Amino acid sequence: MQLIMQTVSLKLSSDYYIWAPLALTGCDLLPEKNILLKIKKNRIASCQMVQKDLLPSYIKGHPGFYSLEEGTTLLPALIDAHIHLALDGKNFNRARAMWKDSNALQSRIKNDLSEMINSGIGAVRDGGDCLAINLEAKRMVDSEQCSGPRIVAVGQAIREKGGYGSFLGLDYEYRTDIPALVERIWASGVDQLKVIISGVVSFVEYGLVKGALMPLNDLRIVAAESRRYGLKVMVHASSDAAVDLALKAGVDSIEHGYFVSSDGLKAMAEKQVAWIPTIVPVAAQLRGELSTMRTPLETELIGKICEEQIEKLKCASELGVPLGVGTDSGAGGVRHACNLVEEMLLYKTGFLDNRTVLKAATATNAGILGLEKEIGILETGHKAALIAVRGKPLNNLEDLKEVDIHFLPS
Repeated sequence: MQLIMQTVSLKLSSDYYIWAPLALTGCDLLPEKNILLKIKKNRIASCQMVQKDLLPSYIKGHPGFYSLEEGTTLLPALIDAHIHLALDGKNFNRARAMWKDSNALQSRIKNDLSEMINSGIGAVRDGGDCLAINLEAKRMVDSEQCSGPRIVAVGQAIREKGGYGSFLGLDYEYRTDIPALVERIWASGVDQLKVIISGVVSFVEYGLVKGALMPLNDLRIVAAESRRYGLKVMVHASSDAAVDLALKAGVDSIEHGYFVSSDGLKAMAEKQVAWIPTIVPVAAQLRGELSTMRTPLETELIGKICEEQIEKLKCASELGVPLGVGTDSGAGGVRHACNLVEEMLLYKTGFLDNRTVLKAATATNAGILGLEKEIGILETGHKAALIAVRGKPLNNLEDLKEVDIHFLPS
């Protein structure tokens, strides 16, 4: 029987009770049985162990009482730390063409946001587009024009003129232009700032990353100006040289980070700069229709690149790098909502245990989004952004695909 997912919108003015036969609590996702939560003003007011048959009658009769079925696990909603809502993951040119049709674009985005909720994704961070479509999507969700995960938006990314990523944001020509550009982006209402400092990985020549690097002094100015406005800085950086540049400038997260060296990972750990490896968009090139477009040489190189990125996960985790999970959904072959668990399963092939992977997609991702005091952890004081799944995801990450209930705080 196919599972029908239920969405529960938690109102700020109402109290709720949730009883779970098993819950993953705290930052370390400790499994605890027979957990009763009291939700007040959208936050977890109390968390205690109570046998189901000992629940007081006033709780069982409360209109906001939810009793989860046996075999269900309650845990924090999942978080995707890198997406692009302006793209659809199917056809880049067709998605770009839709930008001219606001009604069709809005309808597609609303559908993708709804699918994220159905997939247990409670928050996302959008990596930008040149029209700041992601910022408009954030406003739609915040104003309750549509249902969707909480969106942390960067609006438009920054790049040096002539560099990679014209579809992702705005460019500057002179170093002196940077402060005004950062101020303009901040004034648009963004949550973080995105900078593109390198090109993309070549699938023809191993180790090659196309495009020149942003000058270090330019990136330092971007980072310093962002700090003035209280904005975290996420950086598109592939190649070890790009990662080194980002770390010298003082950023908060490294996106992609292909070909990063062991020394680069050690530096990330020392500076506590988060890494979002985004493996699935490269792996997607070897599946479905996209795989038929690749030559044997490209297929071999793509496989090698993926394997190398996966192998570095274990090293990063052991060194203490804050390891996040992001799908880069919207990129070619990576549809929204349906690839987050796939990315997590790729982490597992890198010999990370399920708890480490699940923590990366919840508590660590919450910190990367700047929401560590709000979501990502099931404990007193945090918002009740929670999901109930059939099974035990600490034993089998595949169980995360079976979302039963998604609790959405307003």
